[in-house]
Amino acid sequence: MKWNRSQHLAIAGVLLGFLASCTDRSTPTSPNQLTLAFDAPASLTSVVTDPLGDAKLNHHNSTGPGSDQKIPDYLDVVRAEVSRQGNTFVFIEDVGDVVPSNPTTVSGSLGIQAWILGLDTDPTTAPPDNNGNSFPFEFFVDVEWDGTQFAGKLYDRRPLLTGGEAVVTPVSFTIDGAQIRMFVAASSLESPSTFAWLAGTLSRHSDGINAYQTLDVAPNSGLATWPQ
Repeated sequence: MKWNRSQHLAIAGVLLGFLASCTDRSTPTSPNQLTLAFDAPASLTSVVTDPLGDAKLNHHNSTGPGSDQKIPDYLDVVRAEVSRQGNTFVFIEDVGDVVPSNPTTVSGSLGIQAWILGLDTDPTTAPPDNNGNSFPFEFFVDVEWDGTQFAGKLYDRRPLLTGGEAVVTPVSFTIDGAQIRMFVAASSLESPSTFAWLAGTLSRHSDGINAYQTLDVAPNSGLATWPQ
């Protein structure tokens, strides 16, 4: 299936539409709890690249005043990777600059910043958002900065198919310079043998309802597939 950029922006935004109604099972995990690095076999890895400088605020150009102000390069995805190492999936986003330890709010954007990946693990289902619109992703995994701290989270959207709430669980993560890594147990995703995925960055209000902005997506066309 082919997706244009406007569809990518809408798809990435579905994460934000249900955040307020999610069930958070526990406190987010510290980024220092898991620091192992892995070299994944090529057959279990999927990688996409994205140009530096294409991140946009309010769907406008990335330069200029007001809503067109340049997005910081640490919110501009230049490479994303998915790999499986034993019983763990490792999700990586490389951005265009070092992620600050205390990111400031981007002028004209919203309070919370997020580095996310959407996972379509079941092409036969499309869980709805709060407005009833269906989107392909059964899971989102992200690292969020809420103005005070970073947190790694896994959003399981499958309960939305039966009228339930998306379930949020903490995940381990690391931020090393311009690279964000997230670690998810394969069992948390039902150990899929393959899935489609999309990486990106977002800005949103804390309540997550009808107030979000997609900043960048990768790939810009279509969805990536794991394994590649």
